[in-house]
Amino acid sequence: MGLTTPTPIQRQTIPLALLGKDLVCSSVTGSGKTLGYLVPIFERLMWRDRKGGGRTRVMVLTPTRELAVQVYQVGKLLGRYTDLTFSLCVGGMNLRTQEAELRERPEIVIGTPGRVIDHVRNTRGFSLDTLEILVIDEADRILEEGFRDELEEIISHCPRSRQTMLFSATVSESVADLARLSLEKPIRIKIDPPKSTATGLTQEFLRVRDDQKLKKGAGAANLQRESILVTLCKTSSFSKGRTIIFFRSKAGAHRMKVIFSLFGLKAAELHGDLTQEQRMSSLQDFKDGKVSYLLATDLASRGLDIKGVERVINYETPNQYEVYLHRIGRTARAGKKGNALTLVGELDRKLVREARRNCASAIKQRKVDVKIVQDVSQELARLEDSIATILEDEKEEKVLKKGEMELKKGQNLIEHDDEIKSRPARTWFQSETDKKKSKGIGTSAHTANFTSTKDSKGPKRDRFDGLSRKQKRRKMANEEDAQERLKPVINASIRAAKKAQRPVKIGAEQVPYQSANQRKKSKDTKKKKSSFSQDLGGKKNSIKTSATPPHSSKKSGGAKRSSKGGKTGKR
Repeated sequence: MGLTTPTPIQRQTIPLALLGKDLVCSSVTGSGKTLGYLVPIFERLMWRDRKGGGRTRVMVLTPTRELAVQVYQVGKLLGRYTDLTFSLCVGGMNLRTQEAELRERPEIVIGTPGRVIDHVRNTRGFSLDTLEILVIDEADRILEEGFRDELEEIISHCPRSRQTMLFSATVSESVADLARLSLEKPIRIKIDPPKSTATGLTQEFLRVRDDQKLKKGAGAANLQRESILVTLCKTSSFSKGRTIIFFRSKAGAHRMKVIFSLFGLKAAELHGDLTQEQRMSSLQDFKDGKVSYLLATDLASRGLDIKGVERVINYETPNQYEVYLHRIGRTARAGKKGNALTLVGELDRKLVREARRNCASAIKQRKVDVKIVQDVSQELARLEDSIATILEDEKEEKVLKKGEMELKKGQNLIEHDDEIKSRPARTWFQSETDKKKSKGIGTSAHTANFTSTKDSKGPKRDRFDGLSRKQKRRKMANEEDAQERLKPVINASIRAAKKAQRPVKIGAEQVPYQSANQRKKSKDTKKKKSSFSQDLGGKKNSIKTSATPPHSSKKSGGAKRSSKGGKTGKR
């Protein structure tokens, strides 16, 4: 595989994993986390006890099918000269083939949570009773997608003596909660500071005027953004090499696929509306260089490691900076250089500021030739009827295919009625009501990351209604500055609340929380006499002490006695 020197995350995790410790690991995308857990797993299994036949010893869980396939391929490549056995358990692939593989008790199983639970409950001869190592890759994404119930169900079937390792580029609060519940004295490994990017990555931002009217097409795509994207892919450096383009919606990605085909640009799409076979085919075409552009949703933003991806384009910005980090992490992997370009409008200034705050040195502004963009825009307007016709034809074809599938399903039910009824019914750990509720929670958690693009029935009015562009920008800047000023106060309040909730001994006197500054003031016996208003000082001090109840309105004498006696807490 050409591996000679371990990466920082691998140097930290491999020795501890070999000792059997529970780990919570986080580092930037493309830092080698997959080999960080596969190498110690292989080393331990090479010295396993081969008596008593085969048994399932390792389970690796991933949030997406594509990432599971990638881990499976890396594992097979790493263990090609060993006698270790593997099984891939993901949806969209042949269920009977997977059942046959699991009955052979493979030592390493890699899959997605839903399909793994299905096999645990319904595949004879397969269980997790002998599991020794559980790995949860991209743990925060698994929890975001609403798989928390599935994850807890899988953990309940695993032995308590297992080793558990959690890997992610970002450790969210939900991941920390999961670690507290399912890990035994975990060791936390954090290689890079939060919200950091790869050293070889250059971030570019291209400003887009958002005053263009949205067309009533699929995905409500912006004509100006479409024109700029086509211009970039036809005339700039983005016309060479491999580029991943991220969209918020499946409809937007598919619409751009149609536009690219009309402009002679070779592209493949990757999103949830495709079958598993189509998704794998698109990914393979992009890896083999048959197409230059991969038009994807956030399905491709986690874990995928594709060699030769030189550039990433964000057609639309996500509302969460963490999602942005995972998107741009598809390039500049394993120490190589890469470029990430984001189209930003007036409402995306917050993300730009966050990027500048975390990596100001590698950020540039890009501009495009306005005349070329206008020419492309006119061409797109001329092709709008053709685009609408193609999309409508595809919609009708999809309806026909669905009808044919339903007809074939009905025929199979009639022809094989006895065989189907003789099979044991497949079970699930949730009822239909609980399943819908869990799915709704996951969907709402996912859509909460994005702003709504639906047209409301009433007139569109917001807090910027009636303001000029200059006034709108000034108001947005003032609001963001106000939020930045309030952050330290909010964080201090949160810390004070957490400290107040700490358990104390029974019968101990409840002492009110005091900040370090307040404790210093209470110890100062040579404090100058001053009035109450002068003690508070300026605006900054008034915010800091606002959580503390006011003292007596007496002058310096009362204030002095309070600080010496330390009895303000009782009052």
